[in-house]
Amino acid sequence: MVAYIVGYGGERLDKIAKKLLQTERQGTVEALLKANPRLADVMQNGMVPEGTAIDPPKDFRATPSASFTLPWE
Repeated sequence: MVAYIVGYGGERLDKIAKKLLQTERQGTVEALLKANPRLADVMQNGMVPEGTAIDPPKDFRATPSASFTLPWE
């Protein structure tokens, strides 16, 4: 997969994770930070600046989420 280039105005990292990995949960944000070690240095106020290239993690497997019970169950 090719690098994702952040668009005009910047984007939050969790939104980028949702675009690239179809979820922002299950360790995807952490996987993006691990695959792009300098990414945390360029972020400003929680936003990734426009024009930043982000490489998706190779061989990423989401961590299993804990099961939960809804109050009405």
